[in-house]
Amino acid sequence: MGISADGYRWEAACGGWIPPGAVPHGYEADGEPLWVCRVRMRDGVHPGKVRPGFGGAQATWGGATVSVDEYEVLMDRGVWGIASGGAVPADALPVGREGDGEPLYVARAAVAPGTLHIGKVRPAFGAANIGYGNHEHKIHSYEVLLHPSSSPPSETPQRTGIQMEPTYADFGTEPPRIGNVTITGLDRSSAAGDHLAIGAGGSVELTFDVPDPAVVREACVALRALASMLSRAPGYAPLTVRLNGRPLADRLRIPNGGGLPQRLAFAVPAEELVAGWNTLRIESGHDARSMLWLYRVTIDPMHAHDQAGLALERQAIAEPVLRYGSDVGEVVIFIDRGEQAVLDQVAWADASGAEYAITFEKQQAAFYGWTRQPGEQPREFRGRLIERGSFAKEARRFSTEEGWGGGWHRSGDLLFAVGRPGRPVTRLTWRDGRGNNGTIAFDDGGFLGTYQRVGEGPIGYRGSPA
Repeated sequence: MGISADGYRWEAACGGWIPPGAVPHGYEADGEPLWVCRVRMRDGVHPGKVRPGFGGAQATWGGATVSVDEYEVLMDRGVWGIASGGAVPADALPVGREGDGEPLYVARAAVAPGTLHIGKVRPAFGAANIGYGNHEHKIHSYEVLLHPSSSPPSETPQRTGIQMEPTYADFGTEPPRIGNVTITGLDRSSAAGDHLAIGAGGSVELTFDVPDPAVVREACVALRALASMLSRAPGYAPLTVRLNGRPLADRLRIPNGGGLPQRLAFAVPAEELVAGWNTLRIESGHDARSMLWLYRVTIDPMHAHDQAGLALERQAIAEPVLRYGSDVGEVVIFIDRGEQAVLDQVAWADASGAEYAITFEKQQAAFYGWTRQPGEQPREFRGRLIERGSFAKEARRFSTEEGWGGGWHRSGDLLFAVGRPGRPVTRLTWRDGRGNNGTIAFDDGGFLGTYQRVGEGPIGYRGSPA
């Protein structure tokens, strides 16, 4: 199949593997991402979906889900249009075909609450055929993948039927991570580690693109923010939020919540959005006595809740190599079992005898934990993210096996780079955000330990240098 001439990039893969940099286009109910793929079967090429846990790609045929080991993954962010009843938009992209040559199109739909699953559609189906729970489901309303050139120039006032892109500004990094957002103004505001600090009378202004308000129907504007403390007293930084000049909140006082950022959500009906660029302005009162700390802004359409949060998680998955500055120097954290998961906690010991244990803050912008150097008492250990990347030259690769059912079975490779440069790790323990966890100890030739997937019992885990 190879790279397509239609403007999208496709990369061959097998066994559930996802090529680095591939952009997901769906998700399970627990937030686990799904990728668009296409497979050869039944003398044709059929659209389907893939994630590492499948162990291959999944497509549908004759009312059932079919697993296929080899497939191609869509690498790029797609352009999607709304359709129903088997119809496909005029600019829909045929990515496959039936055995008789009839074109097949990629479809995605909410086949179950909290999900966005990927399947296929053509007019003769009368609906989109989406696989879920080993069955093929007919979904009347769905989205269809369009040609990338379908995205019209910015001066076009409205792009009918086009989905709003994931829209967010995350101030946990410098510069902020943004999607479908332009930061057009900062006043009396500055980056402060994992947040934007807004002083009295200060503001931040963002613009974001809405191709078609009718598709959004209702938007959810969500902020993670906090009024900083005044010594031991609650802070005071009244918050005003304006969308296209209309106040969503007017001098709202945010609870301190024990020093934790608060999530504030506001509903915005379609008639208050405009086709094209919209403006969101966040202000702190002129009478504020403490700082307004803004951590994140997300804007989601009604039918795709937490679309922005999932996009931020996918960014973290695509750039899993984390480099932190700490009081013991640079620390690298990278553990990859091919499961496309974000790390939550890591602990290790190195050849010098030093021990470390850390827990990550939101979006991995920082960590907090403890360290104990040889012959010393344990002490606090903090780090601040200085770089996020997709490649670690110091990473080690191991071929691995999992032990269950009385035997050992081939598993995917483990890549890792953990700790301070030049100090080999002697033992390593980790947990990801889904609850999967592992613990291993190294010898001269490899490692031995256990692994446990969420909801399952522990199994053996061993590896040798690849």
